[in-house]
Amino acid sequence: MIYEKYEKLWKVWFFVPFIILTFAVIILLNNLITTGSFVGTDVDISGGNRITMELEKAIDISKLQSALPYASLRVITGARNELIVETAPDVDAKMVLADLAGAGLNGSYDVTTVGPILGAIFWKQAEIAIIAAFILMSMVVFILFRAPVPSGMVILSVIINFIITAGLMDAVGIKLSLPVLAALLMIIGYSVDTDILLTTELLKVREREINASIKIAMKTGLTMSLTTLGALTALFLISGTFVLQQMATVLMIGVGMDIIITWMGNANMLRFWLIRRQK
Repeated sequence: MIYEKYEKLWKVWFFVPFIILTFAVIILLNNLITTGSFVGTDVDISGGNRITMELEKAIDISKLQSALPYASLRVITGARNELIVETAPDVDAKMVLADLAGAGLNGSYDVTTVGPILGAIFWKQAEIAIIAAFILMSMVVFILFRAPVPSGMVILSVIINFIITAGLMDAVGIKLSLPVLAALLMIIGYSVDTDILLTTELLKVREREINASIKIAMKTGLTMSLTTLGALTALFLISGTFVLQQMATVLMIGVGMDIIITWMGNANMLRFWLIRRQK
């Protein structure tokens, strides 16, 4: 019944990914205009100090923020509770620890310091990694299908998923860091998998109807995506670590958007192309 409604309104669903893409592009462009960068960058990229302190009791984050106005604070909950304190490179980490002690926080902690020059090197390497991932992914897709139109649709879908994920990631307050970059690269791989599954099934359309092919591919693809989302949700809720929760959030956004982009966008682009090719 649900699939029949999807089939009936496929021309409407086609526009949904592009509406979300417009929203994401607006977020990214606004960041570029206001901050000079498409996405906010974490200590790993921009440089600075990050202090991770284990919390033994609940804290009033607003009161603590007033005591440390120069820092960015967040509390991570899960298997254990942690306070994340991030500051600019010119702030002395020892002063931050003294202010935390003055606020009554003396738990075990870990300090990470990244200089601005090293952060710039990391950012340059991140850009190279993203470009290389897209180039290699595109080469594999073209070698696999040997046809410009379906290959181009797969690549376009992956690019749209990457842009939307980056925009929504920024909208929920996740900054670009090395772990987040790893999650974004994983999104490229996961997104292209579902699009290849769909395209491979639809290119057999000589033997089946287009609708039947989409239904078969969707059943497998949605099963893959939903089981992945279940595992990522468990990781987010149970991990209790800042890095894993950030990675899980980015991956959940990417996988969730991949469902929309693949089955509302790419599936219907391929449907339209196949219908025209048959005439």
